[in-house]
Amino acid sequence: MPARSTVIRPSAARLAGALFAVTLLAAGCGESAPGPEQPTPASAPSAASDGGGTTDAGSASDGGSASDGGSASDGGGQTAAAVPPEPYPVTPAPEGFAPPAACSGEGAYLGKVGSTATPELPGRAGETLTIDVVGIEGEDAQLAATVGEGSPREVEAVTLGESVTIDLWTISVTSVCGDTQQVEFDLID
Repeated sequence: MPARSTVIRPSAARLAGALFAVTLLAAGCGESAPGPEQPTPASAPSAASDGGGTTDAGSASDGGSASDGGSASDGGGQTAAAVPPEPYPVTPAPEGFAPPAACSGEGAYLGKVGSTATPELPGRAGETLTIDVVGIEGEDAQLAATVGEGSPREVEAVTLGESVTIDLWTISVTSVCGDTQQVEFDLID
């Protein structure tokens, strides 16, 4: 008689165990090994270990504390000087504009050299605007504008008929008077 072959069938418990092992193995293989782009947790820099207490990517690397993403450093713990902002640009008078006589007294707002223009400009979006008259050279006025609690920012030299947009306000110069050292303007927007 021929020999009887026995077939061994896996039990349900063994089959479930094998599936569980394959699942664990697949989960472990899904993560890539740490490389140069992915530091291991032991070698990753932390806020406490960088010497400066910063967590932003662009901070200074000299151990100093930088508050913005692009601070430059000279390597001696001093931050480079900030570049002053560009002056507010002036829009030229429209083509064919005939300027009124200087010192006409037509503007709604008046400022004298060395002082702030009055009356106060209306606030917008919770902010205020202050215009200071810095100087007058010929027919051009030098102004500085301060929005809210910020620092004064220069305005390009402006003359009769020209306008300047300063954030939410647009002003138009109506008078530049060298004799009385005053500038007048209207709020047009």
